[in-house]
Amino acid sequence: MKGASNLGYLYQLLAVAGWTSLLWLHSLSQPTLVVMGHDDPIVPMVNGQILARLIPNSRLEVMACGHLFIVTMPRETAKLFHRFVAEA
Repeated sequence: MKGASNLGYLYQLLAVAGWTSLLWLHSLSQPTLVVMGHDDPIVPMVNGQILARLIPNSRLEVMACGHLFIVTMPRETAKLFHRFVAEA
């Protein structure tokens, strides 16, 4: 896998430093699945917990891996997504 370019990384840092969705998450009405990797070195678990707590009708699922669960656990991730969509 190829990492982000220097410019892409800079844009990510700027986004983290200057934007938040926390103030309007309560207004989301659709069912929401929040998925986190248990051992994610990039996004701390508390981020997913905050999202799941602030978004009504949301559910937090934790994958037994790191940040790239879609790549490292594709079958398990697909099953999780499929179940969620079938429930909605």
